[in-house]
Amino acid sequence: MEGAGETMINQMHAGIRLLLFFFTFLLFLEWLRPVEEVTDTSNMGYFIVYAALLVVLYAFKVSWKWTVPVSFFYMSICLYMLHYRALTMMEDESWLRLLFVDLADGIRDSFTADLDGLTPGFRTFLFLLIIWMLCYLLHYWVMVKQRLFLFLFLTFLYVTVLDTFTPYDGDGAIVRLVICGFAVLGALALIRLFTQHGLPYSIKKMGIWVSALAGMITLGVLVGFAAPKPQAIWPDPVAFIKSTSEKYGSDRKRIGYGVNDQKLGGDFIGDNSVVFTAKSPVRTNWKVEHKTVYTGKGWLSSRSNTAEAIYYDDENIGLYDYIGELENNESIAELDVEIDHGHIPYPDPMYIQSISVNGDEDPQELLYSEGTSRITPYEEEGVEGERIEEISIAFMSPTFYLDALRANGREDYDESYLGEYTQLPSSLPERVRDLAFEIVSENAESDSVYDQVKAIEEYLRGEKFTYSQAGVAYPAEGQDYVDQFLFETNIGYCDNFSTSMVVLLRSLGIPTRWVKGYTAGLSTYDSAVGGTVYEVTNNNAHSWPEVFFPNTGWVPFEPTKGFNPEARFLETFEQQEQEQNETEETERQEEERTTVPERSDEGGSTDKSFDLASMVDFLKESWKAVAGSVLALGILTAIIYRFRGKWVPRLWVFYYKRSKSDERFSKAYLRLLAELARFGIKRHEGQTLREYARYVDQFFGTVEMKILTAEYERILYSGAGSMAEWQEYEKTWEKMILKTIA
Repeated sequence: MEGAGETMINQMHAGIRLLLFFFTFLLFLEWLRPVEEVTDTSNMGYFIVYAALLVVLYAFKVSWKWTVPVSFFYMSICLYMLHYRALTMMEDESWLRLLFVDLADGIRDSFTADLDGLTPGFRTFLFLLIIWMLCYLLHYWVMVKQRLFLFLFLTFLYVTVLDTFTPYDGDGAIVRLVICGFAVLGALALIRLFTQHGLPYSIKKMGIWVSALAGMITLGVLVGFAAPKPQAIWPDPVAFIKSTSEKYGSDRKRIGYGVNDQKLGGDFIGDNSVVFTAKSPVRTNWKVEHKTVYTGKGWLSSRSNTAEAIYYDDENIGLYDYIGELENNESIAELDVEIDHGHIPYPDPMYIQSISVNGDEDPQELLYSEGTSRITPYEEEGVEGERIEEISIAFMSPTFYLDALRANGREDYDESYLGEYTQLPSSLPERVRDLAFEIVSENAESDSVYDQVKAIEEYLRGEKFTYSQAGVAYPAEGQDYVDQFLFETNIGYCDNFSTSMVVLLRSLGIPTRWVKGYTAGLSTYDSAVGGTVYEVTNNNAHSWPEVFFPNTGWVPFEPTKGFNPEARFLETFEQQEQEQNETEETERQEEERTTVPERSDEGGSTDKSFDLASMVDFLKESWKAVAGSVLALGILTAIIYRFRGKWVPRLWVFYYKRSKSDERFSKAYLRLLAELARFGIKRHEGQTLREYARYVDQFFGTVEMKILTAEYERILYSGAGSMAEWQEYEKTWEKMILKTIA
């Protein structure tokens, strides 16, 4: 019986019980030690003290009426010291109110799967709850089940995985696990000898067992240290896994905006999570930043231009990449941000007049990086910034005139643009440069920069290349990313196409930069807001090139197959005047046209009927929701099963009270035997029903089991059974089965 084991532990000397919990706590510490090294978590002392407090409470069998308030009190102290103490010193505001606001927001964000929006305070609260749950499980495994091998095995697995795949050094942890783990397993084995095999308990026997166990552990550790260590027989699995993933391109990444572009390549998994929605009268790509240094494997930000400027969000900041004539009226884009990446997406080409973040009455400082074109809220060091929720951008939409663009030749460039924006690595294969000159010599309509750019763009959009998220390889060691795409694989997504166009144009001496952001998104006309609303998801994450023209500025192009350029090009200024006479209905139809979502299969079927392929696509896109639902259902099922002793007996009472069968008493009696066995009072082999009934009555201090057993034997041997008999014994049976509620 489970209860007997716990009773035996409780009856032991308090020192032995505390020693058992002490070694268990040392095991649990091995889960906390690596956290600070492999994550951004700091101040681990608060969490270790919390775990120690819980272990002490469980070791001394403190009632839950005291354990729960003490635990929450300590959690409050931790949260105050770690997150709210500094805030309350700077602001005259109650930290408890701030705490409850964070908890409410965190619960809301958890249900909406907005994990990026979770505040540090709520994350710490969740971590403390996990520690509490694990300490309770340790108490259950030690005091009730008297089985700790599974936890010890999982701890070994946890430490070895971290030692293999992270900077954490697990050598000392393995030694500590061997000592503490076998000490606990040995102590629990002795307890089972006392409780389950009838070994008489005495301090002397306990001392002999502990001495022998300590000697065996000490001898094993000393032999392990002193024995010669042969070299590894198997190859390093980490190097094998990494090389295999790079060779076959199987390192699949989830689509979305990321800041690290040093290593491009590999497959992508789609993600339709909404990043922001934008109400805008103009359809446009949304730019975030540009990068200038191509390494042969990916991109880095500018090394020479690190200048930054600070603006207030209520002033005319006048940020623009366009220096030509502007005939367009001012437009306002209003963005509702769902996933805050810390940056501000803005219309491309950039001609920004003002930006407002979160509609603050007090002006907010914005930081603009000249080397990357990146705009972020300015944050003082050590002060946590406000989450971006709403953005309002006043901007102009430039129109590019082809006659002006064609007037530019390569001889018109200033030397300042021919350095940083024509940079290429010395390792770039010569055949890439040869290909660039071959394309323009055969396909460019003239020697103008624009016609050469269009020749390169059309070449990449040609039949030779294929757009796909799958089957995209990483370049091998020593191989150039662009060279691999142009001459070997010919398959990829926007990063392959845009980077290749930048490199080919730079090979011709044309200043070009690599831009990241989002495509326009899926457009719908919302009558409630009286305009077009664009939904931008992670699937819209995109990259494209921008080319510099001396008399125009930076001009975006679109080499990726399946994507339409959002920039507006007209032959001459006169054509602009003609298009201004188009009707509003025509403009609305133009705004509502749809484009291929970024990094999605352009040949996908539009059939909405159920088939295996659509089911697979759904699982790929929504596996988090599916896995979360399955996990939640599994946890709910496990909880219901774990506490079945509280509700199953009542369910059987309800059932048999309403049963009309003549054999109701016999079936109810057999069900009572099953529930007693589940409760832990099992009938031993060879034990008669009468002997078992006496044992049950002795256990509960009753006589009802003997009465029910006598009636069951009478019915069993006589074959009788009636409604009257059940009604006579119903209350007695109900009393006994309800005693099995655990």
